[in-house]
Amino acid sequence: MRYKITKLVLGACITNVYIVSNLVNDAVLIDPADEADKIIDAIEEQNLNLKYIFITHGHTDHILALKEVKEHFNVPVVISKIDAYRLEDEELINERPYVTIPYKAVKPDILISHGDVINLGDLSFLFYGMPGHTDGSMAIVMDDVIFSGDTLLFEKHGKTTLPGGNEELLVESINKMMKDFTGDYKVLTGHREETTLEHERMYNPYVRKG
Repeated sequence: MRYKITKLVLGACITNVYIVSNLVNDAVLIDPADEADKIIDAIEEQNLNLKYIFITHGHTDHILALKEVKEHFNVPVVISKIDAYRLEDEELINERPYVTIPYKAVKPDILISHGDVINLGDLSFLFYGMPGHTDGSMAIVMDDVIFSGDTLLFEKHGKTTLPGGNEELLVESINKMMKDFTGDYKVLTGHREETTLEHERMYNPYVRKG
């Protein structure tokens, strides 16, 4: 196996956090949800060299540990151009009722668009735009794995009731993904259990059949 994926489940919203490392122990962190000390410990216990922090979308429950982790490792933060403003809007992030330690603004370093690729050694991460949960939500595709954030969940999709959410647009995003990625992929979600594209094609009510 050319890579290792470590999963942490953190914060009040039970958010999935992923650390992806390659054979030379370089790593990326996907969605530093909360409890920065646990994220830092997981990276350091494996002697990983963190190179990037990837953000699938700018919702509170996916970024509360961002500032502390970024400052600890001094690495660039990557997020879509569309959702980038969220990382600097403390009022927006801190309005959620489960925030106990106020979020502090972070200026993103790398702004990406649909189709952009970032490499980590021989691993390639493709950023795939999936608006609807937020305007700038991104899935991240690596080999046969899709980190879906809150766009595609096990037999459902993420909520569309927060600012920037759009039910019709998210359903379109999911169905476009099903057409663009033929065959099966493991889907590592932002919440709940993992799934696969084949499972979602069969059982997700938002996926058009035929």
